[in-house]
Amino acid sequence: MIMDRPTQTRLRRQRGQSLLETAMMIVVIFTVVFWIFELGWLMYTYAVMADAANEGVRYAVVHSGGDVAGTQARVIAFAQTSLHDVQALSATPPQVTFPDGSAAPPNRVRVTVTYTYVPWLKQFINTPTMNTYAEGTMIR
Repeated sequence: MIMDRPTQTRLRRQRGQSLLETAMMIVVIFTVVFWIFELGWLMYTYAVMADAANEGVRYAVVHSGGDVAGTQARVIAFAQTSLHDVQALSATPPQVTFPDGSAAPPNRVRVTVTYTYVPWLKQFINTPTMNTYAEGTMIR
């Protein structure tokens, strides 16, 4: 009976310790999970914009590169199929250039897409707004 007393006293002093440790760690765990989510969304955004640039290059190649407005519309339409807000693309439309000087085959077509990435969790995680840039070039 004498040996049980120090154990009970020690347990009484440590009663809220596990609750406090859990509360401290849950903040760290949620922060890491939110950062992983945000990084994944950033990588998805880059992939969508790169694919949109490649779709614009494909459209320009098939239509002999002369239809710049149609190429820009195709890139924006492709980007709209994702979950992204493409109003930023409408404000600064994709650039369609011809590095070799003309749109005549076999010259190259370059489509450049610039997208301002706004984080989803900006209320919880203080992250800067980033520019996502993708470029596609194909020889016709």
